[in-house]
Order: sequence, then structure tokens, then C-alpha cells
Amino acid sequence: LVPRSSPNWDRSHRGSGGCPGSMGGDKEPGPGKRKRALEEGGGADEAPVREAKQQRRQHEGGGRGGGKGRGGRGGEKGRGRGAVAHQEDTSKPTALAMLRPKHGRSHTLSVALPASIVDNAQSIELKAVLVGQIARALTIFSVDEVVLYEDRSDAPPSGDDDGASKAMAFFARNLQYLETPQYLRRQLLPFHRDLKHVGLLAPLDAPHHLRKNERLPYREGAVLPKDQWPSKKMSASETGCWVNCGLDQSVWVVGAEIPSDVRVTVRLENARKPDDEEVEEDEEASSWQRHRRGVAVPPREPTTKMGLYWGYQVRIVQSFKEVFDACPYEGGYDLTFGTSERGEALGVSRVPKFKHLLLVFGGVGGLEEVVADKHSGYDAGMDPAKLFARYVNICPNQTSRTIRAEEAVLITLAALNPYLPR
Repeated sequence: LVPRSSPNWDRSHRGSGGCPGSMGGDKEPGPGKRKRALEEGGGADEAPVREAKQQRRQHEGGGRGGGKGRGGRGGEKGRGRGAVAHQEDTSKPTALAMLRPKHGRSHTLSVALPASIVDNAQSIELKAVLVGQIARALTIFSVDEVVLYEDRSDAPPSGDDDGASKAMAFFARNLQYLETPQYLRRQLLPFHRDLKHVGLLAPLDAPHHLRKNERLPYREGAVLPKDQWPSKKMSASETGCWVNCGLDQSVWVVGAEIPSDVRVTVRLENARKPDDEEVEEDEEASSWQRHRRGVAVPPREPTTKMGLYWGYQVRIVQSFKEVFDACPYEGGYDLTFGTSERGEALGVSRVPKFKHLLLVFGGVGGLEEVVADKHSGYDAGMDPAKLFARYVNICPNQTSRTIRAEEAVLITLAALNPYLPR
């Protein structure tokens, strides 16, 4: 483009018509001649000059690109001279609507995965990337719980005396790291060799990973050690503790003495709820940050009260049978899906009503190999299809010999998502 201040602007951007960038008609005088015509002629010449000025303003508004009345940048194709198209604001993602309060959600979605899928990666960097892809899928589709189960009795131990295999420890540690808000990681997650390559992983950007200037009634925090408390006066007058919630100032959590370095969900007092039409960031956030009091609440409260997705819980079990037997929800999982290439083709027109839905994925050899392992807790000859309400093949027409675990998770959640309650 040629800047308007350039001496060549008039010659390069003016067509042969009466409007810059148009075609047809007599040659139009330049800007300087039009000005002199207005000063000298006046009267009858004023109207054509005013029209020329108006056309020039339309040309500038519709974009400086010339050519056959197409309006250039900002104009709509074929709309005539300098037509200005509606420009949608794309400076902020529409997904910020996830931060707006909605009606509460009581149902849960859980995913069970074998620890051995990590061992299928060829290097520690690829292991980390695999976990990162799974964590992203879990977050995108609002999974509330991920269950990691040991599926191989010959899996090498982690060496940390925690009773878990090496693959299980790596899997769980990286999942927990990614789910933890960035401002809490230094305090809650000490450096470990399994976390060496977390810098390669994409952030989850979940609703509970709030920036300093984003406002919600809830925040995740970690209790500060007493030697880091900003004030001793509060503790002398009432029971409570100081919590790091990722703000410029710590939050005083009233009514509970919680040990230091414990993660806690905090409901902030006097925090103004965001309006429906308001994006959660603004320049006045500093005034809101001065509200430094809150109360500790259950981690599920942001979801059950306001419908906000608040991250996933990682549950570790030592056998496949414990996936079902150690369910943390009252009454257990009332709807279960098992996935296998030997299952029925997944045809979903609706999902039955449920309170707690569980999706189970197998390892490299499928759920059949998981059940056959002596570590599973089931008889080796048991048909795994009998353990589930539906035993499905998520991609019956696949044209690859295998579907990797991270791909299976994404395909299944994407297929079921339109039919799940909001």
C-alpha cells in the first residue's frame, strides 16, 4: 500500500472515475485542485467538491486498496464503492464464556487409563508429550476424574517407595503438575526427575488457572507457612490462615486452621460476580484484589454451585478391579463404557441419564489383555464386556492398524460430548 501522505497517492489510487478506486467517467481532479475550486468557484461548485470529499472519506473507511470498487481492506467484496464490512472482535477468545456463572452441575465424568501406555513411548520426552496430550483432552471435555490403574504385574517399580510402578508415578506426577495452577506449582510441587520435560507441554488454560486480573468468586490457593504470613494480627483476633491465591496480596481464610502447603479451594468474600456481557479481565482488577478474606470450600463447589469446570482429580489404584470398587462417589458409577476394537460399533443418538459416567480404556493389547493379567483382580477367562453397560468400538472404520491411547481418548470424548448433559 502507498501511504496517503505520499506524493504518488493521488496518481496510484485514483481510477478513471469520480471515486478513488472506481472505474469509468472523467478523470477526477486531485485533492489540491478540488480545494482551489472550492475557494475560487464557491456556489455551484461546492456540491461536487463536498461529494468528492465524502467519497474520499468512504474510500478511506473501506480500506485503501484500490481496484474496481471492491473496497480493499475492511470492505466487502462486490459491495460497491468503499463499503465498510462489519469487523468481529477477535482480540479475545470466545471460550472466555467458560468463566461466566451458569447453573450448577452435579453429574461427573470419569476416565480410566492404564499406566502402561506411558511405557509405549520411545523416550522420556515423548512420554511427557503423551501425558500432555491426554491432559489437554481431559480438560477440553470437562473430565472431573482420571483413574490410573496398574495393568501389568511385571511393571518395574518407581523406586520412590510409594508402591507404584515407574510408569504410574510418571503418569500421575505429570497429570497433577499440569492440573495445578501455575502460581501454586513452585510451592506445592518440588522438582522431580519425572518433571524434567514439562516445559515442552502445552498449558491447560482451565477455568481455575486464573490470571491476577481475572475475577471469579472462587480461586485455588495454597496455605502459606507461618513464617511467611504477612500479618500476625489477624490470627490473634480470629481463627484462620493465610493462603496464596495468585493475587498481589494473600487471602485470609477464616474459620479453619489448615496445615501449611496444603491446596485449598477458596470462596472469596465480597468478590463481585462478573456480568454476563463482561469479559473477566479489566483494568479495575486491582481494586478487587484488595478483598483479602475468604472461606475454604469443597473442591466441587464451583462446579455444583456455578457450573464451572474446576479441573480433574487424579486417582491411583493398584488393580483394574479397584477402578470400580474404590469409586469415591456414593452409589458408584451408574453408567460405564468400555472401549475395545472388539466391541460394538459406537452409535450414539442419546446417552441415558446418569450421575456418574465412567469411560474405560485399555492398553496396547486392549481391555482383554488387562483382564487376563493376574494383577487385574478378575479371572483370566472373564469376558470384559460383562463389566460394562456398553462395550464399544469407538472407530469401527479405522484405516490404521492401531489407535493410540491419546487418540482414543480424544475420539471417544468428542463423539460423546454432544450427548452429555450441560
